[in-house]
Amino acid sequence: MTSTQKIVPLSKEQHAQTKINNSNAFAHIDGEHLLPVVVHEFVVAGAEFPIVFIKANDKLQPVALLGLAAKQNLFLQNNQWQALYVPRAVRNYPLVLVKDQADSDRLLVALDEASERVSQAEGNALFNEDGTESEFLTARKQQMADYIDMGMVTRNFVEKLQSLDLIKEQVLTLNIKGEERRINGIFLIDEAKLNELTDEQFLELRKSGYLTAIFAQLMSLQHTQKLVKKIADAS
Repeated sequence: MTSTQKIVPLSKEQHAQTKINNSNAFAHIDGEHLLPVVVHEFVVAGAEFPIVFIKANDKLQPVALLGLAAKQNLFLQNNQWQALYVPRAVRNYPLVLVKDQADSDRLLVALDEASERVSQAEGNALFNEDGTESEFLTARKQQMADYIDMGMVTRNFVEKLQSLDLIKEQVLTLNIKGEERRINGIFLIDEAKLNELTDEQFLELRKSGYLTAIFAQLMSLQHTQKLVKKIADAS
């Protein structure tokens, strides 16, 4: 995210004339090498990006790997997104969710007024002339609510894997332009441990609908070499 954000709660009075356009829709993630993903995305996101887990606030969070170094987004070239799939985490920006108060669980829809996509000139209006929410805003708010629900399902998924000791910290060792690079702080599903599960445990994962996501994550790691190639091609 840019350091020049101006996040303010959305208000039909304050933002009656506000519109959101699609110019440079991904500029805000230009320096992001990781993007959060929810378990529902593992199959489609995992078809293009490596999916790994990282520690965030002492909890494991699945992320799509967009680069192999901090501030390196290999999927954004000249503000153009170079992948077929756009992770849900970035679809609704410059609309964002913020806590009502620091110690509150209540979330409010807010707007980054500093974004170049926000103006009164052109784009999708947030409110109709009578002050009601536009179809654009209603759809975006629904997507954000769905994402919150998916986040809860994802936390349950991660906790289940941890309870079975299926996630372990690993060092990714890659050969980039003849140099060995080690990437630390990465957690992956332990395939050996997965194969050691009892029939009961395996069946439980299947009934929970988790197996598809597990295999999608394991398969996604092949795309790490795609990132290596992107670095080589850019040099």
